[in-house]
Amino acid sequence: MLKPNRSTLVRRSRPERPLPTTLGKPLGSLGPRSLWCVDLRSVESAWTQRPVEELRPMGRGGRLSALFAEMDLDPRHSLQRNTRSIGTARIQRLFEALCEELSESVLYDLPECVWRPLLPLVCPHAGPQGGALSPYPKEAEGLDGEGETLIVLAEGRLHAETATLLLSRSLNPPQVETGSVVDARLWSFAMQQLLPMLDAVRDRGRALLMEVA
Repeated sequence: MLKPNRSTLVRRSRPERPLPTTLGKPLGSLGPRSLWCVDLRSVESAWTQRPVEELRPMGRGGRLSALFAEMDLDPRHSLQRNTRSIGTARIQRLFEALCEELSESVLYDLPECVWRPLLPLVCPHAGPQGGALSPYPKEAEGLDGEGETLIVLAEGRLHAETATLLLSRSLNPPQVETGSVVDARLWSFAMQQLLPMLDAVRDRGRALLMEVA
């Protein structure tokens, strides 16, 4: 019998979180969301092993840099070790900023009318009432996902291949809940950005994350 690889074991150990489309919110109530293509192994390594003084130059004036400036972190130790003295909400913000900083590509601020019909295509394994996995380390996980703003839509070759196949069959804009059709240019733009992200998930062990709040 083949043993599951490390990425499969990690996925199985992550808690499940609801997709934003399963929460009963009507169309138009959630606003735009961003999608990130990230090497979660690199994020986890930076989180657990690299001292803060090594991570500071990565900030480049973004969210991570701002958090480093406002938090009293011991530069000799990793972010994981520093979390022993700060609250869950700040731990979550640090992890999210690190994911953003290490993202290979980002699809910013997709309108709700686009990301809603995209979710069942890029996260088909979730099912109509299912959920996605949490990318957070244990010290950053909130009670029932409270405060978490990221979920994993696709991770691993099988997820990526399934999502790519579904996207390739959905090149024409779909109808949304109100009966109107998604703008063709917006839909085409999203397809052009997402397909390379899924290639990276399939071929280079990346993960496709989504902001849910």
